[in-house]
Amino acid sequence: MMRGQFLLRVLLVWWLLAWGLTAGQALAAEAPRRAGGYWTGLSREQKTDLVLGIFDGFNLNENILGITLKNEYTICSDIMESIMRQSDAYFADMPAGRIVTGLDAFYAERKNKNIPISWGVWVVVRKNRRDPTLPEFLEELRNLYP
Repeated sequence: MMRGQFLLRVLLVWWLLAWGLTAGQALAAEAPRRAGGYWTGLSREQKTDLVLGIFDGFNLNENILGITLKNEYTICSDIMESIMRQSDAYFADMPAGRIVTGLDAFYAERKNKNIPISWGVWVVVRKNRRDPTLPEFLEELRNLYP
């Protein structure tokens, strides 16, 4: 009886790993397509939902990293807190609707059509902050995603 339960658990773990790898590969393949062409095909509501999803991802990532680093690595948690403060500063006064409008303008330029939305968000918030390094950053993105 114990051996049967063990084999069942092994099969379940194997199935979960196989499913996870397959899903991960599918998501990785989808990422390059989430650029200007994808963005322009969305409704205003869908664009807002996508930006809110990015915000949710930032928050989840900060929470997970914050908890993990504070429990394990004191020096790293100081660095993480600094990064979170800097990210918060960039996103201050940038509600989702304003980012959507900025991304609409960003993707109106043909040279930006292949840049993934996640990078487009950073361009928009850096532009809002009048980041002096934005032109070089944007040129790098255009070279990476011609």
